[in-house]
Amino acid sequence: MDEVAKQVKQSFVRGTERLKKFSSYRHTEYGLILSATVLGISVGVAIVVFHLAVSFFEGVFDRFFLAANTYPVLRYIFFPFIVAAGGLIVGVLNTTLFKGVKDEGLDSVVTAVSRDGVLLHRRSSFKAILTAAFSIGAGGGAGREAPTILLGASVGSTLGRVLRLRSDQLRILGAAGAAAAISGIFNAPLGGIVFAVEAIIGEVSVSAFVPLVIASVMATATSRLFLGDSPILVAPPTQLLQLQDYFLLAIAGMLSGGIALYYLKSYHWCFEKTEKLLAGYPEFIRPALGGLAQGVLVAFLPTMLETSYDPINLAIAGSGTLLVAALSVLIKPFSTAITLGSGGAGGTLAPALKIGALFGFAFGFLLQLVVPSTSPGLYALVSTAAVLAGCYRMPLTGAILVFEICRNYNLILPLMFASIFSAFVVHRARIHTFNPIDRPFTKVV
Repeated sequence: MDEVAKQVKQSFVRGTERLKKFSSYRHTEYGLILSATVLGISVGVAIVVFHLAVSFFEGVFDRFFLAANTYPVLRYIFFPFIVAAGGLIVGVLNTTLFKGVKDEGLDSVVTAVSRDGVLLHRRSSFKAILTAAFSIGAGGGAGREAPTILLGASVGSTLGRVLRLRSDQLRILGAAGAAAAISGIFNAPLGGIVFAVEAIIGEVSVSAFVPLVIASVMATATSRLFLGDSPILVAPPTQLLQLQDYFLLAIAGMLSGGIALYYLKSYHWCFEKTEKLLAGYPEFIRPALGGLAQGVLVAFLPTMLETSYDPINLAIAGSGTLLVAALSVLIKPFSTAITLGSGGAGGTLAPALKIGALFGFAFGFLLQLVVPSTSPGLYALVSTAAVLAGCYRMPLTGAILVFEICRNYNLILPLMFASIFSAFVVHRARIHTFNPIDRPFTKVV
């Protein structure tokens, strides 16, 4: 019996030593790399779930949209109530299941990454999936990238909390989760990495860069496994650009910067007005009222929907009308602001892509009247990147993200060239962009 007790004691001691060794290992750089690998796969799976949820609820609400479209007159009556129904569900979820969960988009992610001891709420990932699925699927005017960024950062924060990592490691995993989310949702690992640097971290050390890359690659690989590897945007046939063409691209970039300024100012003005106007109503009903207004816009201008990238691809293909493109550029900032200002879910990045594409198409269409060899589709794609670069003041992300999405290496030079000019125009205007790292609390990870 003494021998058995001795063996049991020795086994217990060895197990304790291994546990202590593992506990110290998870705080090393090797442990962080392993954590980033697990995080990337987890975020990739979460992106797949998010995509399926948005597609499911989009399909449910599409039945009502199709039924209302049967009679054109009914479209203008029922569309607002369909979008309002999605907003009502979001409002109820926010005030019941997710009551007290205040994490919203990039601001919350940057706060968690930049401040010691700030963790995203455990239910943030579930909130991001459900509220965005209902809001976007029902016809809301905001994009799906902000909920996915919050989703990825929340998964990273939760994983770090489970592993009881240090605060600096928690910040790294939060940033890596956000990068992985952008990489997975857009099928663009490089774009996700650069986005995390330009819009979340600001600057990055080598110890933080490795987990960013690993998480982004694993998330992209996982999402490709389930969702396929088709490009989101179909690039137009490209011809070899001459040196003089870059003069026109510079003009397109500067004008895109002006469009970015219009988007920023219109959005912030409308967002504040919407919040003030709805402040006296119960919190759960505000997204429904915002949805009602958004539904009116959708009824008259279907390009206000954020359920697909079809309007962008049509612009890149050189299809569409000048009037619809111009109206969409003018109205889209208000559509997004009404949705988010009323409490709906979503983000501002995807609308920036749409505004850029439709503006570029309009610019190329008019330029074609003077220079017949002009491709409106090329300027649509270039302005897609340039407006995004201006709205977030992140020229590298604008160019690299759109380049990766369309997968045409010949476009990397014009994309970068125009994006730089757009970001410079916004920089000179010295106004607050959608990029939260301009805030004073940002630290280097």
